This record gives sequence, structure tokens and C-alpha cells, in this order.
Amino acid sequence: MTEDINKSYVQRYIKQAESTDNEKIKNDALYRAGTHMEVIECNGDVNLTPEQQQIVLDAAKELK
Repeated sequence: MTEDINKSYVQRYIKQAESTDNEKIKNDALYRAGTHMEVIECNGDVNLTPEQQQIVLDAAKELK
């Protein structure tokens, strides 16, 4: 991860992902957070696997 991570940006999208049951919204939020933190590939595919979702969530926890 780079030092240029905007923590409030990531936290906003993690909170959005954790507060919805809508898989499309959750994936979009996790994709935005994950690509910002550079822990998943920025390829436009917001249909994240469960493994990718967990990678993003784990990386976000390390920011706090």
C-alpha cells in the first residue's frame, strides 16, 4: 500500500459496504476502496470474489 491513501475515503466505502445487503452496492464500494489502496487490480470488474472482498476488508483494518 502507498502512503497516499485517503483514509476517510476508504472508511466511507467500507462503511457503505458493511451497511448493505445489496451485493452490487457492496462490491462497488469494496472495489473503490480496494483499488484506492492498491490491494486489488483496477480493471473495471466490480464483481469481486469473496477472496477479493476479504483482501480489501483486511487491508482497511490495517489503516485504523
